[in-house]
Amino acid sequence: MKNMPPGLFSTLRASSRAARSVHTNSMTHEPIQKPIEAAYYRGGTSRAVLIQPKHLPIERSKWPNIFRQIMGSGDPYGRQLDGMGAGISSLSKICLVEPHARRVANVNGNQEELDVDYTFVGLGIEDDEVDVAGNCGNMSSAIGPFAYNAGLLPKHMYAKSDNEVTVRIRNTNTGKFIASTLTVAGGQAAVAGDYSIDGVTGSGSKIKLDFKHPYGSKTGTLLPTGEVVDQIVGYEVSCVDGANPAIFIRAEDIGVDGTILPNDFNKLPEKLDLLDRIRKAAAVAMGITHTGDATPRTVPKIGLVSKSSRHAVLSGQTLEAAQTDVVVRFISDGQPHRAIPLTAALTTAVAARIPGSVVERFLSRTPVMQDVITIGHASGRLQVNATMDGKDKLVPLSATVYRTSKRLFEGNTYWTDIGRDSSDDATNYGVGGKHSLGLAFVLESRGLSSKYLFGDSMEHEER
Repeated sequence: MKNMPPGLFSTLRASSRAARSVHTNSMTHEPIQKPIEAAYYRGGTSRAVLIQPKHLPIERSKWPNIFRQIMGSGDPYGRQLDGMGAGISSLSKICLVEPHARRVANVNGNQEELDVDYTFVGLGIEDDEVDVAGNCGNMSSAIGPFAYNAGLLPKHMYAKSDNEVTVRIRNTNTGKFIASTLTVAGGQAAVAGDYSIDGVTGSGSKIKLDFKHPYGSKTGTLLPTGEVVDQIVGYEVSCVDGANPAIFIRAEDIGVDGTILPNDFNKLPEKLDLLDRIRKAAAVAMGITHTGDATPRTVPKIGLVSKSSRHAVLSGQTLEAAQTDVVVRFISDGQPHRAIPLTAALTTAVAARIPGSVVERFLSRTPVMQDVITIGHASGRLQVNATMDGKDKLVPLSATVYRTSKRLFEGNTYWTDIGRDSSDDATNYGVGGKHSLGLAFVLESRGLSSKYLFGDSMEHEER
């Protein structure tokens, strides 16, 4: 250095300072992890991250990217190791829950009093899809407990620390209403109990879910094609829009054992591809989409139907023929379900009440329990009480099921603002938790305007 010309030394020193400055500035602009308050719940045979929309950024155009990061979606390895997902559709879910103390018109035009709005978001595993097409029935069982534990309900529901409460829920994906009746103990939603459901180890506190008018969730009608049975791609199917749209096909018609278990089903990719072709063609026939390629990832679902028979389930136990009324295997997002999706079970029970449907034809003439449909699925059994209108047998009034739920953790989940979404519309009106932000997100995700939600007339009433 002592033999270096002074001018050159000054130049090198200035260059070094500039390099440090550039490095420092670039470091300060690196994306950092940002926290979002969240909880993780099991609901029935599913799990999901539950979030209050007010804890998300006000720019709803950022939400899809955040949801993908939370779940670890867009993973070509199919494992979602970088997020909360677990590589299967029943565990790649987010639920948005917010208070909504307003009267809303129901299917008959009468006014329903609501406690919370619930928005379901299904995340793709290997792809980037963010799906708001339908509801998740199993996670519906976690909405009441979460809302109670988070203090989102009217004050009178907290008057007694040990009680039974009914939470009135609107699912924003379908516009349908759910009454969730649960036990509270020690000022929290009860977890301990002696009620067990197939597909979940152990027992828990029973939660009653009463789905009001469980039909027309996507198309507005029970039989979207106008027929009880249709020919789709050369196969006889029943297309029913119940709690979620579903297509029912005889297992024997596609050469599959109706009691097949998921691992064995996954070894038959040509059968799964065939079922997906039928599903997409049926979606067009039902008016859900204009082209098969535009069919939503999880709606409609397709179910293989067979008669009750003696067969093994995933636990290794054997179900006798007399223990079920009908056996169904559902496929969603290209994957055979390990347990029946709850909305699919509700739709199956409704379809079983429709004379001549694929499900009704396979129904046992000696029911396991009077007025209840006992459905056999890969993990065991599920019972649904579907009540039809006394005057119009094609109008379901309600469907009731029982589930359990469990809070697994509460805390923060994290995301980084890496700018994957490119919406020109900031969609940040309706801030402050005064409006149904989840419903706004559903509408915007479907390419519709949500501005009408945020007029002066939509202000919350005093709770």
